[in-house]
Amino acid sequence: MKINYIREVIRRVSECYGTSNPEELIHAMGIKLGYLPNSTDINILKGCYGMVNGQKVILIHPELKDLDRREVCAHELNHALLHPTTNALFLTTYTFAHLGKLELEADIGASELLIPDEICYKYYGMECKQIA
Repeated sequence: MKINYIREVIRRVSECYGTSNPEELIHAMGIKLGYLPNSTDINILKGCYGMVNGQKVILIHPELKDLDRREVCAHELNHALLHPTTNALFLTTYTFAHLGKLELEADIGASELLIPDEICYKYYGMECKQIA
């Protein structure tokens, strides 16, 4: 999946719903948002996306701080937008499927959603070390 496609998906969804807030988008799109069990190791699993009985569902760890919650919601929302029928948690748990590409695409989409264009323009052409 090309970055321009991901960027366009994010632009259209944000424009359609009038927000770039991941939780607002999740609710507006009718995606169910719930919590992982408290016993889930937060260092292993912060969130997941899947389909349950034809319904898109995002589960996040209940102990996430606000900024982490926003990032995890954005990442999982992008799985719902870009990979709606792929259950990454199932594939990771029960198969030998390599999910690096799907995770990278969800990360790119989350960045497109969370980082304002003005910031990107301000640092255009600079390397990560320069920006840091």
